[in-house]
Amino acid sequence: MDSLFDEIINRRGTNCGRWDTMDTLYKDPDIIHMGVADMDFKSPPAIIKGFKEIIDQGVFGYTDLSEGLFNSIQRWYIKQYEIEIPKEWIVFCPRINISSSLCVSIFSNEGDDVIINTPAYGPLQNSITKNNRNKVFSNLKLEDDLYVIDWPDMNKKVSNKTKMMILCNPHNPTGRVWNKKELVEISDFCIEKDILLYCDEIHGDITANGIKHTTMINLSDELNERLIVAGSMTKTFNIPGVIVSFLIIPNKQLRDKVKEEIDRIGMHNPSIFAVKAVEEAYNNCDEWYEEMKEYIDGNDDLVRRFLSEKFPEFKVMPRQGTYLLWINYSKSGKTSKEIETWFLEKAKVSVYMGDVFGQGGDGFFRFNLASSKLIIQEVLNRMEEAKKFL
Repeated sequence: MDSLFDEIINRRGTNCGRWDTMDTLYKDPDIIHMGVADMDFKSPPAIIKGFKEIIDQGVFGYTDLSEGLFNSIQRWYIKQYEIEIPKEWIVFCPRINISSSLCVSIFSNEGDDVIINTPAYGPLQNSITKNNRNKVFSNLKLEDDLYVIDWPDMNKKVSNKTKMMILCNPHNPTGRVWNKKELVEISDFCIEKDILLYCDEIHGDITANGIKHTTMINLSDELNERLIVAGSMTKTFNIPGVIVSFLIIPNKQLRDKVKEEIDRIGMHNPSIFAVKAVEEAYNNCDEWYEEMKEYIDGNDDLVRRFLSEKFPEFKVMPRQGTYLLWINYSKSGKTSKEIETWFLEKAKVSVYMGDVFGQGGDGFFRFNLASSKLIIQEVLNRMEEAKKFL
């Protein structure tokens, strides 16, 4: 193998969300699944070694948050963003999907509006509707193939009922990384409209070559007073099954409310593997991390060149962040159902169709780059062989 990421790992038969769940859904074990956003890569050796040490001890008791966990998060933010995060700002929460729903329930009331840019990751939308809040869409618009926020629309959609904005940066599913100028505009908007900002930065560490992710933390003291940032190492180091994330909340009043609610529903303790995962990921996996990003960039180039040559009707949008491609199929003249059926029945590949991401998603599909190049190439071969049926 040229790269450790070339290894093909059979994940079927492990209750794997990306493979087993999709097999059950589509009832065809020959389909290659490129939809669910987790990696097929083996996690970093340091994390595996840390887990083995826990297993070898053989005792899996209650686990508390360690100083090492907080120190590791602080180290990572200094390394990645040159920002010093006070320990007290960091709040453990098992999953970002949980924290987004918690924050909506804590900081708004039933019938309030929460604004979100679409297309948007489904669970972030669900955190609004399942809490009986009004989901207010503001569609992103395309300018020179780059998604941007439609500020006239945002200003039109906001009202005195709007209590929160949910932002995703890097944006899922479009792969857009908001630059500092845009983040300042978002900050100014939230301050002017007096709304709280919940920012999901779970994909923040995964950026394309030449692109830098800017965190919302410390953008301004005034924003910090109304800001909750959600982060995790689970996407970056392929450990979503460990179930660990954290919030960074500079405002003590907001932070205390979140901690009280987390304690009330009994989610204050991490799993025995979560603490070790954070410590190892953020301290001992830098080389793996850099190689992973390079490999994703290589897969991006492979798919982009192939589609440009073989499928000119499929336009790949610029990927600034995440390991996901957002691909426009509208020039094919096909409907979402026709494209999905072609993928499943003719190419034997599953992708996420854009309409599952709400408004603005129709005419697109999302494609996961985080697999061995051999798997990616097999998918492309299948697509080429099935082209005659499109």
